[in-house]
Amino acid sequence: MSEDNQDLIRFANKRFSQVLSDGLILFAKNWVRLILPFALFSLISIVISNFLVADLNWQYIQMTPTVDAIYIKDPSLITEADLNLLLEYLVLTYIINILTSISGAIFTALAMSIAGTYLYRYYANYNDNLKDRFKGSFNKNLFIVLLLFGIFVPFGTLLLFIPSIIIFGFYIFIFFTYREKSIEKPLREARTLSRGNFWKIVGIFILISIMISIINFGYQFLVSYAWNFDSATYTSWFNPNTRNFLMIILDDIIYYQMINTIFSPLFICILTPLYTSIRAKRELGYTHQKGYRAMQQRYAQMTRSSSINQQFSQGDSNQDEQGFYCPFCGFYMPTKLKYCGNCGEPLNFES
Repeated sequence: MSEDNQDLIRFANKRFSQVLSDGLILFAKNWVRLILPFALFSLISIVISNFLVADLNWQYIQMTPTVDAIYIKDPSLITEADLNLLLEYLVLTYIINILTSISGAIFTALAMSIAGTYLYRYYANYNDNLKDRFKGSFNKNLFIVLLLFGIFVPFGTLLLFIPSIIIFGFYIFIFFTYREKSIEKPLREARTLSRGNFWKIVGIFILISIMISIINFGYQFLVSYAWNFDSATYTSWFNPNTRNFLMIILDDIIYYQMINTIFSPLFICILTPLYTSIRAKRELGYTHQKGYRAMQQRYAQMTRSSSINQQFSQGDSNQDEQGFYCPFCGFYMPTKLKYCGNCGEPLNFES
């Protein structure tokens, strides 16, 4: 059995717990390499977003005391002018959030695009480096990645998260497929690979988000004692007459973005073993119930006895009763696959 086929079988047999464990190990081993591009792109997005929304933030700060006063009013005393102001305040908040989110999402998607194929090749034991992955990251398919995860996801997040969850669950593997020259339609390929794994993908994203949120809450609680300014000083940073972009950006980095930046490579690191396992299953021909039956056979070390033949014919009436035996090791399969589920030898010959 070739070494490549051995690797495919090993990846295909990964349990979900092993996928998570391998992802954490990838994160630990590659954090130093990955944090530089992730931190660089994060810094660029922070600078751009703060320049974009500086005037909007100043308007928001000026409106906040008046809006707070409306909130504590007796509802019967709220006027039409108050309602218009609340609506304007809500729209302003939405615009600030969407501009900030889009800026951050675009550069995060760029960083994940560079890291994705590098991590896959590293995990699959290919000889490669991050510099080579960076050089080949920019192609026409990158536009699809940025459109999905840089534009659609931020808008979807502000619409009760459901559209963003669907995009993540259906198309997240495009971070790996968009650079494969052998794949003509990377978006369709990403969707095909994610089919049947929607909740695993979404579960990984939710677990990481919860973990980072908890760590960030503790971090902000501790850092607030050292990085604490009165409201007058904070307001002066945004005032057009005394605006201080350096302090605005530092405040955003130190208080809000530090933990997110540190853990930014974690999601793509955990996603890499999952993608590798799913891709290996597909290359071996483990699809749906046929694939799962073949894997179960391998674990049980089944032989070509008539009792096994009877077992599979009873388990699935739609399967061919005769089945197929590997000519190399004698392993029984209810249907012919691309590779033997036991020894990994290719079966792409005329039988």
